[in-house]
Amino acid sequence: MLDQLKQRYSENHNIEFCGRLDARQVAELLCKARFSVMPSECYDNNPLGVIESLCAGTPVVGARIGGIPELLDENNGMAFTSGDRNELAHAIKAAFEKKWDNNAIKDVAISDFSAEKHLRLIEEIYQ
Repeated sequence: MLDQLKQRYSENHNIEFCGRLDARQVAELLCKARFSVMPSECYDNNPLGVIESLCAGTPVVGARIGGIPELLDENNGMAFTSGDRNELAHAIKAAFEKKWDNNAIKDVAISDFSAEKHLRLIEEIYQ
């Protein structure tokens, strides 16, 4: 589909097809992004793409499905109904206009998703 998509959107200078990126390249790209969009229609219970974005300090516009809504709040993103393109467009516009505290997003996410916190939560379960 890559060739079809490139042809379809060749006139749109806001779309860049990056191809396959390694973890470092993804992190660099996320750090430069104003926000990321996760238009998922899948019930992923712990979406890594959302976590990576937040840990980079990048807010997320995410579908209200699976584990995405549990990871988002008014300080780090916006949710929309999965599959609703009008609601998605509204959320993207709102996210573009909002002033985000990227450093706070990053600090909270790195703390929330740290190995230390995960271990502490597991230890609490088994004590």
